[in-house]
Amino acid sequence: MNEPVLTESPHVLQEWFNVYEHYRRTNCVASDLIMGNEYIFRVFAVNMCGLSEEPCTSKDSAYIQKTGIVYKPPTYKEHDFSEAPKFTHPLVNRSVIAGYNATLSCALRGWPKPKVVWYKNKMDITNEAKFRMFSKQGVLTLEIRKPCPFDGGTYTCKAVNDLGEAEVECRLEVRGK
Repeated sequence: MNEPVLTESPHVLQEWFNVYEHYRRTNCVASDLIMGNEYIFRVFAVNMCGLSEEPCTSKDSAYIQKTGIVYKPPTYKEHDFSEAPKFTHPLVNRSVIAGYNATLSCALRGWPKPKVVWYKNKMDITNEAKFRMFSKQGVLTLEIRKPCPFDGGTYTCKAVNDLGEAEVECRLEVRGK
């Protein structure tokens, strides 16, 4: 019973490793070889008398070429985030007590960033000292400092960008102390 043993050696290590043992065919494929290494193969015959004294060595060495694959990162289509102004949270009608600061808030999204203007009874209040406007991460707040009954009315928040406009409104009632 002849059972050849196939061994390999990476040329740089000059160390032998078994590839197949008890292999009965006349040809084989050595797998798991490392790219960029050079290999020499030898075969020993094994029978009832034992291992052959001299192996049969491959005439030429086998060099496993590197594939030369270059990583190319995927390309992504640039997303257009442009969006007309849209209120995601409306203004809510409020009833407040005169003399105590009051706030009105709403939430807005849109790109490019919308220009925001606040109105009281359809009159622009942007430059009036009694009112302060805040905008933080899409949440718009109008602060009315120490309101009096005269400050009651309809408040509107209007947002405009190149893609459109949107507005929300609410009623504010200011009650006496």
